[in-house]
Amino acid sequence: ILLLKTQLRTGETWNKAGESMAELQKNMRIAIVGGGIGGLTLANLLQMDGWHEVKVFERWEEMKNRGGHISIMPASLGGAFPVLQALGLEEEVAAFAGSVPHFKSLVNGQVVTDTELSLGPRVMREALQQVLFNNLKENTVLFGKSLSDFEEFGDHVELRFDDGSVEDFELVVAADGINSSIAGKLFPGSGKQFSGFVSYMCLAKGAYLEKGFYDHHVHGGSQGFCIRAVPGWGFDGRWDMAGFTVRSSNLASSAWDSECTKEEIRPLLESMEEHAGGCPDWLRKLVDDSERVMKWGIYEHAAKPSWISPKSRMVLLGDAAHAMAPYLGKGAQAAMIDAQVLAQQLLEKPLSDALAAYESQRKPACEAIAKHAHFEGLSITSFGLAAAYRSTTKGLVAPAHNAMQRHSERCAEALIEAWQLGHHASERLSTLLS
Repeated sequence: ILLLKTQLRTGETWNKAGESMAELQKNMRIAIVGGGIGGLTLANLLQMDGWHEVKVFERWEEMKNRGGHISIMPASLGGAFPVLQALGLEEEVAAFAGSVPHFKSLVNGQVVTDTELSLGPRVMREALQQVLFNNLKENTVLFGKSLSDFEEFGDHVELRFDDGSVEDFELVVAADGINSSIAGKLFPGSGKQFSGFVSYMCLAKGAYLEKGFYDHHVHGGSQGFCIRAVPGWGFDGRWDMAGFTVRSSNLASSAWDSECTKEEIRPLLESMEEHAGGCPDWLRKLVDDSERVMKWGIYEHAAKPSWISPKSRMVLLGDAAHAMAPYLGKGAQAAMIDAQVLAQQLLEKPLSDALAAYESQRKPACEAIAKHAHFEGLSITSFGLAAAYRSTTKGLVAPAHNAMQRHSERCAEALIEAWQLGHHASERLSTLLS
């Protein structure tokens, strides 16, 4: 009788051993802390699936213009375009956003790759957030709600906010980014770590690039850096972006609004003249005309022991779970895929089982992406022997890896690990010889 009363009150089921298997009912309350791309994607999916009580708490007072733009890649590239399709928003995005159909890669001015490759629509972050926000039911997102503390109980979580308000929820999803206060309290010592990379970003309104994605690794002497330029689109048209990545031993801010001057970037353009046979005129003009010039220290998370709270009433999503370097372009897309997997599991399983299934699917995958993204940062900023190793071997490894994937994922991964080990060895040898 006691078990039946508890089940009616909380929506819990029980197994034969009498162990609780909390199962969410469609009228139970779900809180999403953080109104970024991951949190808004999850809120959309949950509402689409019929959850009636979904709230998103965003600490900012309004939607902010932050960052640059992102690709929403096809599934064949590990992207989140299927999530956009599941939400029925692909046509709305396509109405203003173009796609990137071409990829060109160079090393010190020499073309390595020049190919047609569909990377999917390229969207300004704020435009994608606005599309997701507009698709939600009215009053789903509450702005100016900064979380101050929380307490987890067996059947709910109590959220306390800076404005003094307190609310209870049966499930809380932490989508509050790399500086997640929830993740910090659940897993002390698992905060962000400086990657050793700094990225500069220039955004200029209009068309500057001749084709699609431009990737250029420049190295000489004791320096290596990378330029990646790509067009993107917002509601107000096309914005071309040029990103410059360097290594640094000095910490830099990771805040979205961390600005810098164009003068900090010009030495890299001059280095292109010295080591890469010149700097393209369009790139100089893009930098000169940029309306947003940002500088970000790149931070990452080490693998956490879990993404799930002790009583299985809270779970991490997106950067709160797996902040990664941006050099594979999959951070925001990983958050969107997190949201899709979590929403699907909540439909199919009791709560604790759903969270466990979500973690088992997404945690290893995201940790692998984070590892490869960090290596990509090392690779594109390499110099000396390491740069020579990259230039010599990458063109051989990539097609071999693609061929192996069709037969054995394990063998394909072993090939990449062996290649990365060779790169690390060449890095150490370069250091010893310098």
